[in-house]
Amino acid sequence: MSNNVYTHEAYEILYESGSISYVSQTTPSSVKTECEIIVPAKYVVPIIFIPGIMGSNIKETAEDREVWYPKVSLSTIIEYSKRDAKERQIALNPKTTEVGFDGEVKLSKKLIPHITKEIALARGWGSVINLGYANVLIYLESHLNRAFKKLKDQQKDQFKGTAEWEKIVKPGNETTEKILNNWSSAKVIELLSLEQHETLADYEFPVFACGYNWLESNMQSADKIADRLNHEVLKQVKKEFPTSEFKKFIIVSHSMGGLVTRALIQNDKVKDKIAGVVHGAMPATGAPAVYQRLTVGWDGWKASTGLLNSLKAWITKFMFGDTSERLTATLASAPGGLELLPFTNYVNAKDFPKNPKAWIFIKAKTPNGEITASLPRTANTYTEIYQRKDSWWAMMNPDFIDPAQLMKQEANERGYESAFDVYVKNIEIVRELHKHIMDTYHTNTYANYGADESFKAFGQVVWRCKEELNISSEQELIELMDLYGKQEHIEFPNIQDRSSVKVEDQGNLQEDDADLIIEGSKTHNLHNNAYKKDGVRQVLLDEKFKISKTNKATFYLDLKPTSKGDGTVCYQSGEDVRTNEQALKGTFIINGYEHASSFDNADVQLNTLYCIANIVDIIHKASLAEACESKTESK
Repeated sequence: MSNNVYTHEAYEILYESGSISYVSQTTPSSVKTECEIIVPAKYVVPIIFIPGIMGSNIKETAEDREVWYPKVSLSTIIEYSKRDAKERQIALNPKTTEVGFDGEVKLSKKLIPHITKEIALARGWGSVINLGYANVLIYLESHLNRAFKKLKDQQKDQFKGTAEWEKIVKPGNETTEKILNNWSSAKVIELLSLEQHETLADYEFPVFACGYNWLESNMQSADKIADRLNHEVLKQVKKEFPTSEFKKFIIVSHSMGGLVTRALIQNDKVKDKIAGVVHGAMPATGAPAVYQRLTVGWDGWKASTGLLNSLKAWITKFMFGDTSERLTATLASAPGGLELLPFTNYVNAKDFPKNPKAWIFIKAKTPNGEITASLPRTANTYTEIYQRKDSWWAMMNPDFIDPAQLMKQEANERGYESAFDVYVKNIEIVRELHKHIMDTYHTNTYANYGADESFKAFGQVVWRCKEELNISSEQELIELMDLYGKQEHIEFPNIQDRSSVKVEDQGNLQEDDADLIIEGSKTHNLHNNAYKKDGVRQVLLDEKFKISKTNKATFYLDLKPTSKGDGTVCYQSGEDVRTNEQALKGTFIINGYEHASSFDNADVQLNTLYCIANIVDIIHKASLAEACESKTESK
């Protein structure tokens, strides 16, 4: 190709009767021009991106009204923060909502000029939160489908791939060693061979997003995604690539999307059509942060590192539910969110070898030193912790679960005694999902997670008693109320809406203002500012036992996380993929990001590209083996 030749791309591509043609423009013979075309690949492997919790747009089914389309704008923040507990329960009801596929989409004429808004929406990009996932969708679409330089930019005896691919294809470049160190692989990393890279030219990789109703059980979401893959996605693939042969899907998941994916790979409708999986930032065995937030409210800003992350987390806390009352109203009736609770195989052995499954700790000073009790103590966290309401450390506040009386109505319809029984049923749904996906991964799975000292997460939650207690055992500390309390049962106070307290008065509130009186099935609070006492539990003790000088025990929940992680998912949960290392193709610890924006991280993006290429190599080799076997049989 001469440097004096003008090169342009085809102006139009025509498909007709299984053939393809290109429209160019003629020029005088004196003007040297060439038309560079991209020949459709032989095969097509759709990349399916499944987001995390709260990462999909949700709308009310009956009225087609947006109820969860979060955007970082003042109007959106004000709108979401105004929702009280009752309004949140009504708006975010899993039984009356569905995925919204008409959300904002971000495009890039420079990186993905072939993707129009119409195509992006048809591929489901409007079903996921634009702020959190637009960049990774564009990145994958661009680099998977433009893995090679244009012909005019290719030089003889030089790597024909783009700069991004040069980093991970042998022999690599000056940045490769640093990148591989950042990936912290459990196994020796083999760079892609030139042959593996060249194989990509035989494939189209259309990137799809599959949002889901994260309020529903992840099992339900997996089933609905299976239907979508078999119908809408394959239909769109055929429309865009009529001459290419569909091979299989590759799934890329973020956070809770990993739990959906692990249910999806077992779904009979689609399991044989999935070639492999790349998990990112997955809470593989659940997250103690769910207990923490149900007790305190969405407190991510208190755990964030750095001014920017703290600001973003402070904004989102009002959107998600800044108090226990507001957040509980949403999650109590949402199995999807509850399924993020720690599984029974959650392991905390490095931090607490005495009880490796423990993730709740209760600490109290005694005349003979500090006592630390730990939970769970049994193999059934569902009844021991999640369904419990008669212990001071119980996770779920019965007074907060049903402000709109929706669960009470369901209880009446089902013949249950109370709304709490409906919540108990939801925990049974959680148990079934956990049992179904525990220790289950696709044969061709790659995974990355964070274990960063700069982005601490809750690997455990800790209650600390303010008073010195005259007790001598862990069991006494756990059963303090039943053994020494004035009453046999506990329920928690109805917390007043913070909007009724003047801002100037809030700074005058002291920790000692947490005088919460427990009396049988009734609840009282001495102060109108009791709302500030999220994360505080107080047990009134019978004077005759002389357990404390004040005859009360006031427990405060630690607000700062202590485990390495990504700010949300702790390393204890993330590293389950390494516990199952033999079943996985590769696992990577990649640091330097906050959980929600993990796929904006350059190392995570490139690692995902690398993992997808390895899965494609598996597909390609399997196809060659099948072709060889077919030839042998024909002879």
